[in-house]
Amino acid sequence: MLAALKLLPLGQTAGQRILAHLITEIPAAVTRAASYADEDIGQLAPVYASASAQHETQYSRLFRS
Repeated sequence: MLAALKLLPLGQTAGQRILAHLITEIPAAVTRAASYADEDIGQLAPVYASASAQHETQYSRLFRS
């Protein structure tokens, strides 16, 4: 979760408030996601597929500082 703070230019305090709110939402989201069958999720996500293909060569400074 702290990686999200580094990816968004929000500032530490605003980022912490957002994370504190999201932490309460995560258990319900996980329960919903676990209830879906594979065929219910979908098979077409061209933008996601393209982004995943570029991930291997993407330059990122997220964990380099």
